[in-house]
Amino acid sequence: MVQSAKILRMLVSILALSIAAGCAKQASPPTQAAAPSGAELAGAWYQVYFDTNSFEINARGQKIIETVAYVVANAGPTRVTVIGRTDRVGAPPDNMALAHQRANAVRDALITAGVPAALIDTTWTGEGSQTVATADDAAEPRNRVVDITVVKQ
Repeated sequence: MVQSAKILRMLVSILALSIAAGCAKQASPPTQAAAPSGAELAGAWYQVYFDTNSFEINARGQKIIETVAYVVANAGPTRVTVIGRTDRVGAPPDNMALAHQRANAVRDALITAGVPAALIDTTWTGEGSQTVATADDAAEPRNRVVDITVVKQ
């Protein structure tokens, strides 16, 4: 009798876990809140990373460019923002120029991939606005980036 009760409790536990797992799979994803301007994101926030002192887009970056171009082509009216950034290695004026080159490289790659130039806003901050705060001359790969956002109009 004790053995039967243990088996019954185990079966009830398995059944409860199975039901809970089934309910969890059926839950709908959270809805995305609108941006303050009323626009909604057409895609996610994308990042193209660069090697030190380089504005050359690598293979991984090119895949991101292709993804953004696909989103723009399939999301209806959109606007693309491209922001070039650098780490703090080097002089601030040099980093500003490098951030400008990176932003332009990504913009040009987006245009080549089919994104209309008129839909792209391009800016650069150099080392002035970093993802990861660092000291001067600190090499931080996460700061050698161009941020790309795609927003529905």
